[in-house]
Order: sequence, then structure tokens, then C-alpha cells
Amino acid sequence: MARFSRMSSALRAEYLITPEAYLAGERVSGEKHEYLAGVVHAMAGTTVNHDRIAVNMLIALGNQLRGKLCEVFSSDVKVRIDRDAASFFYYPDLVVDCSRTPGASLYANEPKAIFEVLSPDTERIDRGEKLRNYQSIPSLEAYIMVDQFHVAVSVYRRTTDGWTFELLTEPTDELQLTGLDCALELEAIYERTGVRV
Repeated sequence: MARFSRMSSALRAEYLITPEAYLAGERVSGEKHEYLAGVVHAMAGTTVNHDRIAVNMLIALGNQLRGKLCEVFSSDVKVRIDRDAASFFYYPDLVVDCSRTPGASLYANEPKAIFEVLSPDTERIDRGEKLRNYQSIPSLEAYIMVDQFHVAVSVYRRTTDGWTFELLTEPTDELQLTGLDCALELEAIYERTGVRV
């Protein structure tokens, strides 16, 4: 979910913590943190429209995935990424996981689709750092970024030839998630937000 606040370099911790220490701390913490290669960042709050969009997608996906192997999780479930000898933990706005993740698990094990609702403060991170890290997840088929101020949904899809990009901008457009046998109309994604083309 692109909602964490980056601390200035002067305020950053002077030491790195292990993924195990981070996970142990998150179990008892009153707030959520993301973990970036040893550095922990507190997450900030969201706007009402940010949450409306996330909930709209959660309901639509939950209804379509009912009775199937895959399930959708809200922003309280982390995604773990191990790449380039470093670990990263993010809290996406939504993640669809198909691993029958055990109830006591602290993160999704096989994410197939990850959704981030863009915020002005974190859009650069969602389109840069998170895009690169999410694309390194072997099970991931689609990374979707939803603009909260305009009808605009950016979709990165894994193909046999690499990643493709698609931009949906019309309320009548439909976000197809063929690997999950799901589809989301943009009009439904932006319901009650007042956001127009």
C-alpha cells in the first residue's frame, strides 16, 4: 500500500535489524511498519477515498474468489520479497494469494496479484522501488496501481516475454485478471469517490 512515510536520513536508525526481529516487533506493535533491507519505516494514514477504492476492490474480488483456491487480503497482510541478498516486507493495499496460507502466517506466501492505491507522497516509490521488488516475486502475475484522484489504473502483467504495461482510463474499462478468472469495472473501483475522468 503505498502509505509509509520516509524518515529523513538524520532520523533513520543507525543500525539495521534482521527480518526476524522486524517480524517479532510487528506482532506487538501498535502501528504498521514496512521493512526495506534492514531499515524499518512507519506507515502513515490514508484519505477516505484511498480506503473507499481499496474496500471497493476488496469486496468485488472477495465475491468473485468465493469458493476458489485464491483469496484476497486487505492491507493488514504483508508481502515478503527476497532479492539481491536483501529482504523487503510491504503492506500492499490488497494482495491475492493462492497458497492456502496458514492462519498464523505473517505474510502472503504466493501472491498472484498486488494492488496499490497511489498517494502523492508515495507514488514515486510505488512506480519505482515497489514495482521492481514486486516484479521479482516468482508467483506474481499482475501488479496494479490505482490513482485515487483520477480514473487511471496502471497494470503490469507478467508474460512469457517479460512484463507488459496497460493503462485503463475510462469508467467503462474493465480490469481483466485472467489468471484469477476475475474482472473489475473501473466504475465499481471508483464507486462513491466522486472521481471523474
